[in-house]
Amino acid sequence: MDFTLAPLERDTAVSHAPPPLAPALGSLPFQPELFFLGRTEGAGVVRDPFDRIVRRCKVTTEGARHGGVGAVSFEEVFTYDDGEVDVWRWAMSPGRDGRYVAAEAKAGPGIAGERAGADYRLSFRRPVGAATGVFAPRFSTRFTMLAPDLALKSARMSIWGLPLAALVVFHRKVES
Repeated sequence: MDFTLAPLERDTAVSHAPPPLAPALGSLPFQPELFFLGRTEGAGVVRDPFDRIVRRCKVTTEGARHGGVGAVSFEEVFTYDDGEVDVWRWAMSPGRDGRYVAAEAKAGPGIAGERAGADYRLSFRRPVGAATGVFAPRFSTRFTMLAPDLALKSARMSIWGLPLAALVVFHRKVES
């Protein structure tokens, strides 16, 4: 058998570019009031400021609509590989101009979310352990739709602008 390769010929009539992603990225805006209805499951990693993985987690959410204005509440459960379980209880509703009003049980009310292109982002302080008040870390979070049933969440945690950790999680909608 001869395994020599023949030189490639250029065919200008055929494009060798990869096919575009479908659907187009701009047609997949992240809408928390829709995505978090029902159940999602996912997994993620927490990295330290030096980009080392320090923890892994599984994440589930269960959400339901409240009222006729698009308000949704959901519970987000993080189960870490070291056995810790952290539960976040959210309520949010869409406002005007792509903005959202949100509340989380430990972070409190008055969290403003907004669209950034097709993404959804929000920033807030939330107590962690003994770190409360001005010592509570700031969470800067961004959600990006990857497919109609799949979203990427990236969150940076900092205190006074100094990075503490980063979390990256995939959420996938599942049939109930």
